[in-house]
Amino acid sequence: MHKENDMLGQTAAVYLRKSRMEEGLETEEVLRRHRQGLDACARRHGLDVVDYYPEVVSGESLYGRPEMLRLLEGVEAGRYDAVLCMDLDRLSRGRMRDQGIILDAFKDSGTLIVTPDKVYDLSDEIDDELAEFKTFISRREYKIINKRLRRGLRQSIQDGCYVANAPYGYKKTTIDRRPTLEPYEPEARFVRMMFDMYVHGYGCTVIAGQVNAMGARPHRSAAFSRSSVAQILRNPTYIGKIVWDQKKHIKKNAKGNQKHITIYNPREKWTITDGLHPPIIEKEVYDKVQEIMAGRYHPSRNDGTVKSPLVGLVKCANCGGNMQRIFCKHGQEQYLVCVKKGCCASAKLDLVESRVISHLQDVLEQIDLEQPEHHQDLGPLEDAVAGISRELAVVNRQKARLHELLEIGEYDLQTYRERMAAVKEKLADMERRLAEAQLRLDQAKTHQPAVQAAKIRAVLDAYWLSDTPHKNALLHSVVEVITYRKEKKTKPSELTLDFILKSL
Repeated sequence: MHKENDMLGQTAAVYLRKSRMEEGLETEEVLRRHRQGLDACARRHGLDVVDYYPEVVSGESLYGRPEMLRLLEGVEAGRYDAVLCMDLDRLSRGRMRDQGIILDAFKDSGTLIVTPDKVYDLSDEIDDELAEFKTFISRREYKIINKRLRRGLRQSIQDGCYVANAPYGYKKTTIDRRPTLEPYEPEARFVRMMFDMYVHGYGCTVIAGQVNAMGARPHRSAAFSRSSVAQILRNPTYIGKIVWDQKKHIKKNAKGNQKHITIYNPREKWTITDGLHPPIIEKEVYDKVQEIMAGRYHPSRNDGTVKSPLVGLVKCANCGGNMQRIFCKHGQEQYLVCVKKGCCASAKLDLVESRVISHLQDVLEQIDLEQPEHHQDLGPLEDAVAGISRELAVVNRQKARLHELLEIGEYDLQTYRERMAAVKEKLADMERRLAEAQLRLDQAKTHQPAVQAAKIRAVLDAYWLSDTPHKNALLHSVVEVITYRKEKKTKPSELTLDFILKSL
């Protein structure tokens, strides 16, 4: 374990972040005081501070904390001997996965964590266990506080309060100290115009052009577009309602996304209640607009029959949702689209279908060129991997339970350490066995192309002679999932399909 005098002259960075108890205080002032305290701490230990990472915008997840991501790059590169912070929970108070990433980076790089109260050396078993325990408790507290906040927020919404940013046409106000909205006439008149024009047959694009020409400007962009007008026309806030759970957000870098994505939930999952604020639009007008919008496009009816060869196979790369077949009311061409707003553009279904068949033909040709000689039964190897995985899950639950037993006083610290050491040893052995079993399975799969070729050849021979339900069944027999990608404002043919074929 490192002592204070061991750190003399070593290189350090400082990470600054507000605590939960400091929410509501001025961020800059809080971080300034923290910096002063940590600079004094660095002087006591003889550390040479070379970088500061002030987290001004602190997101819930790791990927919402840009300064932490920058810090981790430096830690993993070995640029610092130590990192100073006010407490461990400033580094990792959120998700368990994020906590593991952060602590592993410090442990693997041999970087010390220095707080005003303690120096943590994660290469030391006691410090490692203590850090794990403290972050576990921090996460537990974090979840409890968040649960209380969400409960309070939902109660406020049910009482008619408006807690989000004011939508176009309104401004924030209070009634009896409760947050709500009041019409903002310079914007509200354009909202009324949008509804009136749509009822009289004008489309969203035309409406956007008209209000832009008259000087209307949305809150978060330079001009109204077809989509932003459509969002206003769908928003029940304008008839005096409070809408919650209308959408969810997939943050940048989550699930591999390059940008933040907003996905709208189906209407049956929304929470809608009467608001304290007055309406801008009459309910009869709003209902008429929804009726017109619902009649523009008709998705295929779910009557139990398979009407697309790609049902259940193609998923959106942005949100992971299933792509669905739709068609225009007055048109005959079918399209494959992600029905969740904010995700993908559409593509003609027959274009995607032909790409799928072409890919299978390419796979078959490649297998035939390789001319495999033999194959092996993978069942026993797959069973071995599955069995070890189940055992590993049980032991991980045992490890989590140890924290709880220590917390409630069933174990003293000595017993906890002994039990944890035994569990960690068992986990290491099982993880090694799982890796070996998975390697044997992966190696065996490489010797199975002949079986796969026979399956694909049977699909291709029968495909164009089959009806739609049979086509779908044939594709499901060889394809696990197809991921659809298409950038906005690109040609219909400029789409990408990523395939995962079934292990045969």
